[in-house]
Amino acid sequence: MSKGNSAARQENLVTINEKVSYGAYFAGQNIFYILLLTFLTPFYTDMGIPVATVAVITLVVKAWDAVNDPIFGAVVDKVNFKKGKFLPWIKVSLFAIPIATVLLFAIPSGAPLGVKIAWAVIGYMLWDTAYTICDVPIYGIVTTLTDRISERVLLLSIGRICGVVAAIVVSVVVPTVRQRIGGWLPTAIVLSVLALIAMAPLCFAAKERVSVPKTQEDFGFKEMFRFIKGNKYMLIFYAGGWVYGATSIGTGLGMYTARYLLGDESYLAILSLVGIIPMVLAGFLIPVLVKRFDKYTLYMFGFAGAVITYAIAYFVGYSSIPAYLVMLFVRGIPSGFIVMLMFMFTPDCAEYGHYHSGIAAPGISFSIQTFSAKLTAALSTSLGAFALAIIGFVEGEGATQSADFIGKFWNASMLIPLIGLAGGFLILTKYKLRDKYVDIITRCNTGQISKEEADKLLDGHI
Repeated sequence: MSKGNSAARQENLVTINEKVSYGAYFAGQNIFYILLLTFLTPFYTDMGIPVATVAVITLVVKAWDAVNDPIFGAVVDKVNFKKGKFLPWIKVSLFAIPIATVLLFAIPSGAPLGVKIAWAVIGYMLWDTAYTICDVPIYGIVTTLTDRISERVLLLSIGRICGVVAAIVVSVVVPTVRQRIGGWLPTAIVLSVLALIAMAPLCFAAKERVSVPKTQEDFGFKEMFRFIKGNKYMLIFYAGGWVYGATSIGTGLGMYTARYLLGDESYLAILSLVGIIPMVLAGFLIPVLVKRFDKYTLYMFGFAGAVITYAIAYFVGYSSIPAYLVMLFVRGIPSGFIVMLMFMFTPDCAEYGHYHSGIAAPGISFSIQTFSAKLTAALSTSLGAFALAIIGFVEGEGATQSADFIGKFWNASMLIPLIGLAGGFLILTKYKLRDKYVDIITRCNTGQISKEEADKLLDGHI
């Protein structure tokens, strides 16, 4: 690389303010995400909505999500604002998500069941649309803040760490203060205000300094699907993620675990802390470890370790709460590697798609990521709700469950995720896109080396 190119790359270093505000935005965003992921099903069932209906509602909303995410990704790729590629969308999301969240949790408790169900569907669809506006741009902006893979990994690591911290806060605060401050709606309002405050600084600190090649004008749905279909590593990676994510029903059932398995809703705060702390530790380790190991190796370590620790935890059981908490912590270590690394592969897949097809479409790539994240969260929520229905869950806050409910609940909450982890691991063994190859294709995509030079360096490895 020439000295001129080296100097140009030095100018692309992100600032401290950008790093801090990027992490803060993720904290705010994840306050909303974890609030719905962990507590939406309990909120709906506390409102008296049948758990099987909750499962259907989730699937209906994600059918809409299947439409709006790719559409929005295509819009992001085509639209170029004067003040940035991704930042204007992030600014719109600043108020759209809090408003949609409050509306969602404002279902009148005394309304007829039909009104509650309609409110739940419409409110969730509005929330999902608002969240889409932020989710594609917040990941995509790393490609315009810097062209360095190491900096992108660092930014995403910071984001994931702050997101996990937010998850801890929400998971601890909601079961601790929900009833004290008046119920679900006041809790949603307080958290929405805190999230808005955390998300705001990025709107002023971020500078999109790396230009994205303009997407061709005729890039329609046909070209979009051709771009996705030709990106084999994106398909492999997200296929593995779908299997793993769709069966990760533990988070959505956390409130029920605390209420029925351990006997008290307030236990959820302890469960959340014990389960999430090792993920935070993994988040701090990953930026150091990726300097020595390919992140794919670390990712697969997470899957293998999670399979083993889940299996051990199942046989240890839940009769001893201290033993249960120890195994929860142990399970959290490899799971932390999965959670912290899972979104770091999309920039690589986006670069590969650009290199393979000649089309720069980061919006499409990150829309697949956000769609996958929301789809798997929805599928896991729906699967968890269906599992509750199958084992005979009785709706209503404070309702009494059958004598054999706890044993059935334990089997479902442990064996379903274990099967998903094993399946995801097997699929991901087909993923061959490594960091050293991504560096080569990124240099090609940014014009530092020619396509012929890149092909020679890759030597058919991908």
